Amino acid sequence: MLILLYLIIIGILAGLVGSIIGIGGGVLIVPALTLILKVPIKYALGTSIICVMVTSLSTSSRFLRKNLVNIPLGLTLEIPTTIGGIIGSFSVAFLNNKILFIIFASFTAAAGIFVYVKNRLSLLQKKFPVNLKDNNSNNNNNNNNYNSSSNNYNNKNNNINANNKTGLSMFSSKYYDENLRNEMNYKVGHTFYGGIVSFFAGIFSGLLGIGGGVLKVPAMNIIMGVPLKVATATSNYMIGITAVVSSIIYFFNGYINTGLTIPVLVGVVGGATIGSYLAVKLKNIYISIIILLIFILISITMFLRAFGILSY
Repeated sequence: MLILLYLIIIGILAGLVGSIIGIGGGVLIVPALTLILKVPIKYALGTSIICVMVTSLSTSSRFLRKNLVNIPLGLTLEIPTTIGGIIGSFSVAFLNNKILFIIFASFTAAAGIFVYVKNRLSLLQKKFPVNLKDNNSNNNNNNNNYNSSSNNYNNKNNNINANNKTGLSMFSSKYYDENLRNEMNYKVGHTFYGGIVSFFAGIFSGLLGIGGGVLKVPAMNIIMGVPLKVATATSNYMIGITAVVSSIIYFFNGYINTGLTIPVLVGVVGGATIGSYLAVKLKNIYISIIILLIFILISITMFLRAFGILSY
């Protein structure tokens, strides 16, 4: 009975955190099952895959209703992610896991810090905008210069947009921020670089059994300029697509233990439902703090695994 309670609690925490920050609950479920309850890794991964799939399905429906999921962007990034996942799965036997763990741990820590700093700076800019009145005299002095160069500026701006955003406008969208009570428009850029990061996210996911959202959320937010709420919602949506295929493979390989999976799944559904509600209501800065803490925890875990201090 006590073990059943542990499984449900693990599921609740995994569903809650996974749905809020868009990384899937596997990063919590697998260590918890293997390290605390001594579950064999293959069965822990099987349980994790099923729970990640359900987390995505239960949260994505709400995110889709709120127009937080950027479907064209998610489907586009899923292509390099899948290719990377296939390569990563076949590369396990040929690469030094210690080096991979160290690289992944370093990147995860940096990504968490960058996401937090980016959203913190954005918040500060909103709180302390440039005081145009203090610069009024300078603006008056430079007004004529501004007017005379406005046409040149517009021409240059159009050229910049043409160079940097060509073919990317289809991903730009808008969403309603319930916290700010305002409709937010956003532009998506640098999808090529986002695709590269997604490719490596797939590789690390295949190699280490870690959801690709750990890399894709920072990539969408930092590199591509996607708002954090949209990045987490889109990541949840993408993770579900990958998990459906993986869960079928694990099922036919016999790695789905129903007695283990069902209690965790019950907890995940409850946690994910609460998490999807909170994700819509929370401020971006609070989501970034949660990301920072979880990513640092993941980074520490990866470092410990790299040096043989922790294993599962």
